[in-house]
Amino acid sequence: MTMNPRASVIIATYSRARLLDECLQHLAIQAFLPGDEVIVVDNASVDDTAAIVARHQATFPAPLRLIHEPQPGKSHALARALPAAHGDVLAFLDDDVNVDAGWLAVVRATMRDSSIGLMGGRVAPRWESHVPDWMRSAPYQHPRLGAPLGLLEYPAGVVELGPRTVLGANMAVRRHVFDVVGGFATHLGKLRGTLLSGEDHELCLRVQRAGFKAVYVPGAIVHHWVPAERARVGYFLQWFYWSGITHAIMDAETGGERNFSPAAHPRSVMGLPFYLIKRAMAGAFRILKSLALGNRTAALHNLIDVAFVAGYAAHQWGLTSRQPVISASITPEAA
Repeated sequence: MTMNPRASVIIATYSRARLLDECLQHLAIQAFLPGDEVIVVDNASVDDTAAIVARHQATFPAPLRLIHEPQPGKSHALARALPAAHGDVLAFLDDDVNVDAGWLAVVRATMRDSSIGLMGGRVAPRWESHVPDWMRSAPYQHPRLGAPLGLLEYPAGVVELGPRTVLGANMAVRRHVFDVVGGFATHLGKLRGTLLSGEDHELCLRVQRAGFKAVYVPGAIVHHWVPAERARVGYFLQWFYWSGITHAIMDAETGGERNFSPAAHPRSVMGLPFYLIKRAMAGAFRILKSLALGNRTAALHNLIDVAFVAGYAAHQWGLTSRQPVISASITPEAA
């Protein structure tokens, strides 16, 4: 690895030309070096995405390419970029984030440490104007409530991830490591019509199991657009319901070792781990208590536990249409 690793910034997009335009404007002021590049993957957009990219290509300070992937799904779009990427580091962004002024410099400085295989940073909110105040404060009172909104902030400084995750909206992986462990798990990736969202977490765990270090670096900051339509209780419940489905699939594939738990086979009742049953029962009690005290944020924090367990149970009991695809080895070409 060179002192200044080359970066391939990869953005998957689908019919969000206005947000992609903002994203590219902020990327254009980064400290690009020779060998860096930006690759936008159009996942069958039906708006003027191509025209937006073409306009930026005329003045962009690094090579900016547009490629196309017709198969729906973010993981498929990202996999399409891999054969075209030449960087030592693959830096993944979402099309609705604006990078901080020094984002790329922090990524590059972090990845100079050859022991680090994967890194990610803080994902801060850009709220749509009419998101209610109680919802804006919710992720800070209860950090788990940031997950459906695509927000992430850990309280410590630079930390090794362990069982935690960073988000694909702000993640960088050493190319060599990506080739060794394989790409994103497409059966856990975002797909239109579902809220599956486990590909980022699964990759973080796989990188560490392969012996590479994965870290959270708070100085690598992006600002994520949070529309009012996502700041609804119904959306939170749907997201955590699908999160339960996602984790049931992951547990089936890892034998229950997803969270580095020493108990590979926890006690279960009707296919549900006993700790999840306890979590749902405790959550239901706390919901009533929170509502009685008029604390909507605390009630939502506990309600998501019930939604999560419901999703986990739905998958275990065969009540969902999305079935797992066991992929013990996922190569970049297959991802």
